[in-house]
Amino acid sequence: MKLIDSPSENIRIEFDKKDLDKIVEPIIKNAEQFSSAPLDMAYLLAEQNYRIDDHFQQPKGIFDGGKAS
Repeated sequence: MKLIDSPSENIRIEFDKKDLDKIVEPIIKNAEQFSSAPLDMAYLLAEQNYRIDDHFQQPKGIFDGGKAS
């Protein structure tokens, strides 16, 4: 995790992919102990972790009437 200087009142934090599960899993497992702000952040980080691994590509020609090769 790295805190990046940001202008004005914004905060920017960068996470390494390898650290996302270490952050997200304990928060979600103990959700009843947290308020909505950390839970929202944990769910957003979990979604980003999923998107990093999601390598889906739309088949060629699917919307233009052409055949997929």
